[in-house]
Amino acid sequence: MSLQGAWSFTRHWLKFTNEENFFMVTTEHLDAYLNAMGNRHVEGLEAYMADNVILRSPIVPVPFEGKELVFQIVSRLLETIDDFELKLLLRDGADFVAVFTIKFGDHIIDGMDHMHLDDMGFIDNMTVAWRPLASVVAVQQKLAPKLGGKPMQLVPLE
Repeated sequence: MSLQGAWSFTRHWLKFTNEENFFMVTTEHLDAYLNAMGNRHVEGLEAYMADNVILRSPIVPVPFEGKELVFQIVSRLLETIDDFELKLLLRDGADFVAVFTIKFGDHIIDGMDHMHLDDMGFIDNMTVAWRPLASVVAVQQKLAPKLGGKPMQLVPLE
């Protein structure tokens, strides 16, 4: 599925109802965020994130919190990888799962981001899952020093 095709069904307003209230959430920010990721355009990515956004990453055990920090992580990732290609976008209310492929040197990573949109349509929560482990470690080894962390090493048990 093309990146454009994956967005085509998210461009509409999402309607949420219950007995007490009614509100609408737009996917405009999500569409723009995924477009920027696919084109590896770092500029403006943070404009699509809520101020209190939380990122749970496969390369660090603690979550990153706040727009400025999450933007730094995502922008450093885009500087590190060779390609990000959206394959599929699924939704359930304000929750989305983006299925994608990342290319990094000889590594191909299959990934999924579970993203949640706040009432204004900004991304306020992202949980990232990647595989295979050896490729995740390869990206972590290049990305960690850019973020002030230490590279990890995958060591088989004997």
